[in-house]
Amino acid sequence: MNTMQRIYILILFGLSYNIAFTQSRSEIIKFGDNEYKNENYASAAYFYKKAVDNKGLSGGNLVHPYEAKTWNPAPKKNKNDTTSINSKSDSSSKYDNPLLIHKLAHAYRKNSDYLNAEKWFAIAINLPIDEMELEFTDAGFWYGEALMKNNKYDEAIKQFENYKVESTNQELRKRSDKNIIGCYYALDNSSTKNDIVVTKSDSSINAGTSTYSLNYFGDEMTYVYSTAKSNEPNSKKEDQQSGLSDFYTTQKMFDGGFSESNSIGFPINSTDYEGAGVLSIDKTTFYFTRKSATNSKDISIWVSKYFNGQWMSPIKLDKKVNVEGFKSMHPALSLEGDILYYASNRSGGQGGMDIWFCTIDEYGGLSEPTNMGNLINTTGDEVTPFFNYFTKTLYFSSDAHGGIGGLDIYKSSYNEDEDSWGKPTNLGRPFNSNKDDAYFIIDKKQENGYLSSDRIPCDCDDRYEGSAYCYNVFQFVQPDMVFSISGTVFNAETDEVIPNALISFKDIRSEKETIFLTTDEEGNYKMDLEVNWDLFLKAQKAKYFGDASNISTSGLTESKHFIQDFFLTPIPTGELEIPGIEYDFDKATLRPKSKEILDKLIEFLTLNDNIVIEIRAHTDARGNDDYNLKLSQKRAQSVVDYLIKGGVSKERLQAMGKGETEPLDDCSKYEDCGETGKDDCDCHQKNRRTAFKTLSEDFKDVFKEK
Repeated sequence: MNTMQRIYILILFGLSYNIAFTQSRSEIIKFGDNEYKNENYASAAYFYKKAVDNKGLSGGNLVHPYEAKTWNPAPKKNKNDTTSINSKSDSSSKYDNPLLIHKLAHAYRKNSDYLNAEKWFAIAINLPIDEMELEFTDAGFWYGEALMKNNKYDEAIKQFENYKVESTNQELRKRSDKNIIGCYYALDNSSTKNDIVVTKSDSSINAGTSTYSLNYFGDEMTYVYSTAKSNEPNSKKEDQQSGLSDFYTTQKMFDGGFSESNSIGFPINSTDYEGAGVLSIDKTTFYFTRKSATNSKDISIWVSKYFNGQWMSPIKLDKKVNVEGFKSMHPALSLEGDILYYASNRSGGQGGMDIWFCTIDEYGGLSEPTNMGNLINTTGDEVTPFFNYFTKTLYFSSDAHGGIGGLDIYKSSYNEDEDSWGKPTNLGRPFNSNKDDAYFIIDKKQENGYLSSDRIPCDCDDRYEGSAYCYNVFQFVQPDMVFSISGTVFNAETDEVIPNALISFKDIRSEKETIFLTTDEEGNYKMDLEVNWDLFLKAQKAKYFGDASNISTSGLTESKHFIQDFFLTPIPTGELEIPGIEYDFDKATLRPKSKEILDKLIEFLTLNDNIVIEIRAHTDARGNDDYNLKLSQKRAQSVVDYLIKGGVSKERLQAMGKGETEPLDDCSKYEDCGETGKDDCDCHQKNRRTAFKTLSEDFKDVFKEK
């Protein structure tokens, strides 16, 4: 369920309807159908409930502020009424219009009034309706979700299991499986992170009837958020606009609270509804969501430029983002401001609201959008994306990944090397609750952040009847992340441990000095790491070739212990062949394939930067001995020249042509080589080789064995 749908201004007995007390039941249902069609679900529920009760209309001017949820304008219940909302005793012939009951249950569901949704779905599952009414079918599934969102996980599991047996809807059966997993996850104590504290932010932020979408406004001390303040005592006249949602800015104080909020003002705030905005890092471009006050289905992304000390009139993004007949909302930006992430229910997605992205050129032009695919998106709703530049992590909320209930917050990290996003991870409690949790943000240190949630009821005044839920901003504090590494150094040939091996930790960004340590008697090492470290690790020992790895704590969002073992190969006393080195016939020119192999040798010599080697070139026994010796010397030198060109110090390299003086085999004994040994064969190929021999490990005396 997307959050921008919950924008309501319901004025009963207003100029639009002028409904008489004795309005007929059929006309009341038509009013409900019209409100449902226009996505005014609170109004629809009101009319449907009146029709179910078969009563006339009554009530005052009931205002539904932006982002208010489950406003329930039905008459207040008798305090002595103890009827269980799960009771199925009412699901009999008492209800003569089954479709109306299903519509009422769905209206409550879409307005996030899960208590009433649970009650009416419990009745609806026993009242079959025509399968042609597809929008209002599958009451069994939605009953399970209502139970889940009301924290009744055991009952929800049973309901989803029953639904899977009775239904043929493959899509919702799959979602039932995910929800069952989510219920078990919610019941598992490990889903709660006890070291994290989530609390409702102070009243300077949560002053309106509904407050949400707190986001950074250029830096981590300045914020922009959306709120409806129509019920705020002593509010200015211009703010008392029937619950209109507008943008406000505030500063974070040193005591953790917020300064007095200020309206962002005209022309960004308007007589429509504004919510969920993001400011580019250069503070010049503000993308935000705007919903029409006269057409609840018109939800689009707009942009305003800051020029000459003021915000320019916003412009609605073109049809690449805002497709007519569909919703686009919740913009988020990359660090450079060249990628726009947003949520939309446009065609071509996975179903419901999906996360999409498009690139932005230097002139503000937009590319064709790309759906983030079924790893991120589901057949349900994915909304409120937030991209953390520093960790390359996308946070978003979803109601169909199998979470705790309602919208849950997930994260997915981007892997630059693989150019792919990781599998989304549920943040667990206390970030998530059985209600809707969204609009997650977190600072670059991964210590403080905010989210919006309807986990507690709104504070309502006398204008609102029934139980009301709406968003409030919550803040959280995480413990400092802790990183460490340990491992063992082994002999690669025998798997024996190597004590006193040298491990170096080099900062790739060269901002810190290289750290050295040695392995203990059992070949082990360990060390604490810092946040945002990118390290090149190398293990070395005299008489061994080294081994290396890369470790990074940059971009991590949780504490982690790394385990990194190293395997060192003993340096042989003889030469090592470099397989695959080929030359042009009767020449010393390296072929392209040979250069690819030598590039690997350059990497090896860069790792083992303490050794001095001799490059040896051999020929077979065919041809003149002196000629072969000279040719092999030229070939060895061509290899050395290529290695020097690749960055290897010339002081570490020697060229040695061996001609046919050190054959590996006597080719004259093989018939296929010919009696004179002049025909080519496998033996000749084996003798023609390029190899290297380690002459010294003392090019850098820091690695000398004591």
